[in-house]
Amino acid sequence: METLVTVIHVIVCVFLILVVLLQAGKGGGMGVAFGSATSAAVFGGRGAGNFLERLTAGTAVVFMLTSMSLAYFSNREAALKQLEFKAAAKEKARKALEEKARLEKEVQDKAKADAAKPADAAKDSSSDAAKPADGTKDTDKPADTTKDVAKPADVPKDAAKPAPGATKGSAPLVPALTPPTPPSPSPAP
Repeated sequence: METLVTVIHVIVCVFLILVVLLQAGKGGGMGVAFGSATSAAVFGGRGAGNFLERLTAGTAVVFMLTSMSLAYFSNREAALKQLEFKAAAKEKARKALEEKARLEKEVQDKAKADAAKPADAAKDSSSDAAKPADGTKDTDKPADTTKDVAKPADVPKDAAKPAPGATKGSAPLVPALTPPTPPSPSPAP
């Protein structure tokens, strides 16, 4: 239907152009080219003016009707495409929401499972802590951790001095490079 209306529209358009150009205006127009005296004999006593005016009016009406029909068809196709696009967008949004809900449910289920595992592990570790793994006797005393720690008396006083010109906390401690002091002379006997 749309193709038929388009063909009619093109034919009417070309015909309308020709009819308008054939009309004799105040300057004579194209009607002068055919001879104004002969046009009166062919189209009747009043000439071609009355007939061409009616033909132009009829052609203009058909041209307007075909123009409006084509605009209607075009608008209808655009509306259908827009509806299809909206339906596809809604379907895509619905699928995205379903996927999001599914992922959130998986995360919640995993979090619940992870929360249950530490509680089970804590129960197991508390029962394991009550029994020593090496088979020795369990004592309530904590192990002596101060055995290997150096005591202040073991460290020489001048083992680590700050570098000359260094302020407290600005440079690491380095051993002092001072020459040994000579032995003092012993008193004469």
